Amino acid sequence: MEPASNGFPPYGISAVVKFGGSLMRNLETCRTVLAGLEHVRSAGHRILVVPGGGLPDKVIEAVDAAHPLAAFTAHHACALAQDQTGYMITDPAFSSNLAACSTLGECRLLIKEGKIPVLLPSRILFALDPVEWSWDITSDSIAAWVAWLTNTEKLAILTDVDGVYRNGRTDQPAALMSEVASDELARLGHTSIDACAAHFMAERGLSGAVLNGAFPQRLGDWLEGRKVTGTLIRNPSQREQPVQTGRGAA
Repeated sequence: MEPASNGFPPYGISAVVKFGGSLMRNLETCRTVLAGLEHVRSAGHRILVVPGGGLPDKVIEAVDAAHPLAAFTAHHACALAQDQTGYMITDPAFSSNLAACSTLGECRLLIKEGKIPVLLPSRILFALDPVEWSWDITSDSIAAWVAWLTNTEKLAILTDVDGVYRNGRTDQPAALMSEVASDELARLGHTSIDACAAHFMAERGLSGAVLNGAFPQRLGDWLEGRKVTGTLIRNPSQREQPVQTGRGAA
């Protein structure tokens, strides 16, 4: 990433972390993931969380399947669903050091205070209108956009599977892709990360990883350059760096 210019101080974010809505299907797993994020923060990593739509988003999808919604309605409702997930995961019932915020200025202050900001994206999305009103755009794309907007070098997509699988075969461990260039990932279409996010990462030169949030130690290991089970998404200009998968990895 380019260094901050004079008069434009950096946000000081080590990594943008997309908290997948699928991680809320089991609330105990959700609590484990959030405790893991707090541990990562205590180790010195300054993370910004972008929540997925989670449970509220599933209701919107069900309504749309039965009675197709206008693009305006679906887009705005889904953005607000991300906000609702953000409010829930920052509640004391689930976490003690995560805090909801609606602006990047608030994120900056919370990071300085040693907290984990959880960005409620609707306010920024409605004000800037940066993405298409389409079901093809998910919270993965929003997280990638936030990483680019804040000049953050690392993007982690936390979901309920170990990474990106060839042909979507999540039931076959051997199909797990340990590493893929963002442009190649974009050509695969929608996987465990949405295709628009992959395209955006390729166009903006972003790199990152898709990790299973149920094993929160993997995020810390990845941030510290250790080998983990997961899928490393690299900028096509980067030299390949093997990532260990299977036995022996966390």
